[in-house]
Amino acid sequence: MLYSGRMSRTLHLVRHAKPALDPARPSHEWHLAPGALDGLPALLETLSPRPEVVVCSTEPKAQATAEALAAALGVSCCTMLGLHEQLRYTVPLYSHPSDFQAAMRRFFQCPAEVVSGEESANIARERFTAALHAVMAVHLQSSVAVVTHGTVRSLYVAHANTGLDAYTLWQQQQLLDTLSVEWPGGRLLGLKRWTPGLLSPTP
Repeated sequence: MLYSGRMSRTLHLVRHAKPALDPARPSHEWHLAPGALDGLPALLETLSPRPEVVVCSTEPKAQATAEALAAALGVSCCTMLGLHEQLRYTVPLYSHPSDFQAAMRRFFQCPAEVVSGEESANIARERFTAALHAVMAVHLQSSVAVVTHGTVRSLYVAHANTGLDAYTLWQQQQLLDTLSVEWPGGRLLGLKRWTPGLLSPTP
């Protein structure tokens, strides 16, 4: 169903499936790991209303996820520039998860600074938000799925929903999960499925 301009729409922000880690390449070039799409049936159950089109970033892991999702839904799939993850061409593959967690904490705590990779949190969020507006302007269906990435998705949703903490949201997400929001505005739907720690502490 096409959007008539008189009702809100649903935007499903889907995180890509598990990538195959490759220390020889930047994460933007990683492909999916074997068996990464085994969880696709569970993902389909979370998508309500059902997406009528699937759009994704140009990263290989997102494209492969989106193509499989679109095939399962029986809808079209296409890419959109600007939906990629925060630029990390100079970020190494950390040996210990705790080091990566520490780097990401600094990234979220200092949103105006480039502390990891080549984009600040604010720049990445603004770029991603502009791309979402382009998606929703081009694709007028009432329910749209965008296959994208954990960091930019967390930044966008937290910014659009007062009281949500982007770093905590980033920590709690999983691969092949969905954050569904109302469009326009970005109001998060189904917040109850996330743990109480998602809310930012108040002074």
